[in-house]
Amino acid sequence: MKNELILTKADRIRDVLPMSSQEFKNKLNRDCFVLWSLPQFKADELTETPVLPSYADYIERKNSDLHGALLSAHFEAGLWPVVYQGENNGHLIRHVCPMIKSEDKVSSQGGKFDFYPHVDNPDLCIAGEKISHRKGPCPDTLTLLCLRKEDNVKTSLLKLDAVLDLVSDSDKYLLAQPVYSVKRPASFEEGSSVDGVPILVHNNNRWYSRFDWHNTRGINSEAEKALKNLRDLTLDRSLWFDVPLNPGEAVTFLNQRTMHTRNAFEPRYDGTDRWLLRVFGLTERPLDSQLLEPENCLHHLRTI
Repeated sequence: MKNELILTKADRIRDVLPMSSQEFKNKLNRDCFVLWSLPQFKADELTETPVLPSYADYIERKNSDLHGALLSAHFEAGLWPVVYQGENNGHLIRHVCPMIKSEDKVSSQGGKFDFYPHVDNPDLCIAGEKISHRKGPCPDTLTLLCLRKEDNVKTSLLKLDAVLDLVSDSDKYLLAQPVYSVKRPASFEEGSSVDGVPILVHNNNRWYSRFDWHNTRGINSEAEKALKNLRDLTLDRSLWFDVPLNPGEAVTFLNQRTMHTRNAFEPRYDGTDRWLLRVFGLTERPLDSQLLEPENCLHHLRTI
């Protein structure tokens, strides 16, 4: 069963998170992201950076202590790690590095194209929307752990509130109307889209977003104009925070309260390329009805 080894390791590994769970939650809610370090990280034990998705099983076995520690940190932080049906072949941990078969895609495993500001898995329900009892929700959090870095390649964050401070009231109103179409990201095996949804949802005095620069479209010209204005604003580099990740360092951020981006680069495919590990998290355990196979795995979510 996929993930069994690393989840077993996660159950045995303790005291991974370098702060209390309450401090972690406070920082996350206040700043929308938390920078932290993984104490179990040992760079000399890493395999080469993978270049094919099929290497994932081998790497998961070889680096199982590292993978288990990363999952353990999520449990300590009160987060439930998840993977989505149709992406990453069921593996909870995704290798964010250039893959040969994805070189022409705008995705976490691409490289030669800029990956503009976006929310991950925006076609799924976001906070404030009616919960689907069949499909899993959009991730609440996203964690990136750096294994290998390249100085010229950066992951950057934009806080949603800072962007919306610059959005006109009329555009904000339109962006909160169900007049948009959202395409499933290129990282999924099969394409899909959802129509008649808003980009923004206001819930409990906070704004949440499913904005994706590459995969959201307005259903009519008025909606598309408001979306174009938002696209243009998100490319204002003064709003970007370049996340300073060195090997062994991680960032966890609120997926629907921020946007993230990565600049283009030229992969070498020689085992030394930039390499991060990605984990999606939910703030609450998913419903059994949202799980693909609840009798086998409590972390694999339905998307169809």
